[in-house]
Amino acid sequence: MSHIEQMADELASEVISEAAQTFFGQRKALEEEMDRFTGRARQVLELGKQVIHVQNVLHGVLLDAETIQTFYADIGLPAPEHSTPAPREEIARRLSKPAAWTLHGRYSKLLLSAYSRTQAEVDAYLHGGYRDDPTHPKRKIAYSGYLKLVEWAEKLNQTITRLNTEQAPGEVLGFVKRLDPRSCEMEKAAGGACEIGRDRGMLYTCIDFASLCLPVFPEYPAPASVEKTIRQFAKRICARREPDVRKLLRDLGKAGA
Repeated sequence: MSHIEQMADELASEVISEAAQTFFGQRKALEEEMDRFTGRARQVLELGKQVIHVQNVLHGVLLDAETIQTFYADIGLPAPEHSTPAPREEIARRLSKPAAWTLHGRYSKLLLSAYSRTQAEVDAYLHGGYRDDPTHPKRKIAYSGYLKLVEWAEKLNQTITRLNTEQAPGEVLGFVKRLDPRSCEMEKAAGGACEIGRDRGMLYTCIDFASLCLPVFPEYPAPASVEKTIRQFAKRICARREPDVRKLLRDLGKAGA
C-alpha cells in the first residue's frame, strides 16, 4: 500500500468515525427526548383528569344540562360536549358551605367558588405552574402544561422529519460504504450493487398528538373579569328555579354535616 493510499484510508476511517458519532448521537438524543416527552405527556394527562373532576363539581352546582349551556354562553365560552355533574356529596367535599343572608347570596358564593377553582385548574393545565418538591417540602418545582407540550411535539416532529431525510439510515450507510471503494468493488464482483436499502424499521414515526388522548379546554376568563356576570346569572337562576337551588344547598348542607 502506498503512502497516499494509507493516508486515504486513515482519512476515510476518520470520516466514518465522525459520521457514525453524528448519526448515532443524534438518534440517541432524539430517543432520550422522546422518552422525556412521553413522561411529561403522562403527567399532563393526570392534570387533565384533575381538571375534569373540578369541572364536574362546577357542573353539579349548575343543576342540569340546560343551565350549564346557559352559563357557558354567558361567560363567552363553548359548553363542553360531554358533561358529568359531580354528585352532591362530592360537591360538599370540595367546596366550603356558603354563608349569606339571602338565597341569591349563598348560591352566588357557591358558584363563584366552583368557577374559581375550575379556572385555576384549567390555567395550570394549559400553562403549567408549580408543585411541591417531594424531596424538599419548602421548595416548588416548575412544570409545563398542555400548550408547551403541543409546541414540544411540533419541534420533535420537525427533528424526526429532518433525521428521516437528511440522516436516513440508508443514506448514511451508503455514504460510509462508498468511502471504501475496495469493498464496493469486491461486492460488485460477487454480484452485489454496493447499495444500501436498510431504512425499513429504522425510520422514526412522527408523534400523533391526538393519540395521546389529552383533554382540551378553552381559556377560562379570570374570575374577577366575569364575577359580575356570574352573580347576575346566579340571580336569574334563583328567581326562575328557587326550589331547585334551595334543594341543592340543603343537600350540600346534609352531605357536609
